[in-house]
Amino acid sequence: MLRVTVQIFSGRPNPTWVVTDEDAAGTLLETVARAAGDTIGLPGAGYDGLGYREVVVTTASDDMTAWPERLPQTFALGTIAAADPSRSGELARRLIADMPQYGDVTLVEHALTPVDTQTRDFVLEQLDTFFENPPAWNRGMQAPPQPPERSSTQERDAKETCWYEVSQFNPDFWNRPEVQPHNNCYNYARNHRTDTFAQPGRAHGAQTSNMACASVTKAALADGLVHRYHCLPDSEKPRRLMALAVWPGWDYHWYREQKGDFWGHKPGGTAARNYDNRGALITNPETCDRGGYTDFCGYFYAGRSVVIN
Repeated sequence: MLRVTVQIFSGRPNPTWVVTDEDAAGTLLETVARAAGDTIGLPGAGYDGLGYREVVVTTASDDMTAWPERLPQTFALGTIAAADPSRSGELARRLIADMPQYGDVTLVEHALTPVDTQTRDFVLEQLDTFFENPPAWNRGMQAPPQPPERSSTQERDAKETCWYEVSQFNPDFWNRPEVQPHNNCYNYARNHRTDTFAQPGRAHGAQTSNMACASVTKAALADGLVHRYHCLPDSEKPRRLMALAVWPGWDYHWYREQKGDFWGHKPGGTAARNYDNRGALITNPETCDRGGYTDFCGYFYAGRSVVIN
């Protein structure tokens, strides 16, 4: 059996399914193995910005008798890290096309991301767009240098006399192998590692599957966030300033202000960073390159009493 995950979302779980048809799995593995040098890449070695990234394939059982020796037990297809990205994309498309027929194996991820025909068609559309116009992405690029630090971690909101705390940018905390895959943009923006891929509202029975500003905002408010300029008292220290954007109908993404006049974020299970899809330092989450997350929903404060899960 194969476990397949399309790396595409930031907040909600990625589309994931298990290929239970052993013949189909074997045929695919042999096809990939014959051109493994050209078609596969290491997971996470290609594009890792907001939006479609790659398709990760891994074994879902300990019976390795049918697994080609030339293939690693986990690899990526549909990745620009492959020697032949076009061929890699074709094989990824073949896998994705069969997605709906494996929805009978219910996974935890399916509660928010069903592997139905609508999801399949959306993912195929994003895959095609990705390879028609591959992102200009330099994996050797370092995060832009941080501006000079301010003398205090406490900031006053420009419009109102609302005080909140701004933390140092510390991506190393999030980018460790035992942390990175299990925490998403909501974890990062709230600055709370839960290892649960936290969802707005889930801790308070208010989780939503409707990916729109109003519904994601309502879910986040149930966790204890408040709209900007609804000042939080000192008893809520440390108070963080967060920003929310939505990929209409599909996903959400959060940012957190960092010390030094810029913002940090963590797209899904990828690495935390302080730059956008163009590699530019994020000084304004409203105007940075957010890919498909076109709807900017606003700013929020999160105090110490905000509980997420």
